[in-house]
Amino acid sequence: MTMVYQWKSGASIKLDPEVAGAVLERLRTTHNGRLTAEAVVTEAQPRTSPLHDAFEWDDRKAGRKWRLEQASHMIRSIEVIRLTPEQSKPIRAFVSVLRDEDRSYTSTAHALSDPELRAQVVSQAWRDLEAWRQRHAELIEFAAVFTAMDQARGA
Repeated sequence: MTMVYQWKSGASIKLDPEVAGAVLERLRTTHNGRLTAEAVVTEAQPRTSPLHDAFEWDDRKAGRKWRLEQASHMIRSIEVIRLTPEQSKPIRAFVSVLRDEDRSYTSTAHALSDPELRAQVVSQAWRDLEAWRQRHAELIEFAAVFTAMDQARGA
């Protein structure tokens, strides 16, 4: 299966998404399936790292905390396209999960193949949908969507 990485629309990261996606996936696999902002910043520190130019290294402008935020933004902004007959639309490459009271990212494919992690992803998706619903509850144009949500949730 071929995977193609790209940045989400509006992401302002000036790196080749294919290169960044490959590095992020390598970091995830070498850290026992866990991708963290800390690991991304550590990987990006050497000037020779392909991720280096995505970060502000002048501590007068930005400290480590800002670089961690930049790394988290990078992880949240990368998408992957799996070129299969069933799927050719981009999806998030990595999702946030909680394991052993430790929050990190893992590949979406891995999370969806693990029953416990999948349950977390689905639960978060429902929370996101409910938040969206509350923001737009007054729009009658979405009444059918709200009804479908209720039916899907078994309400």
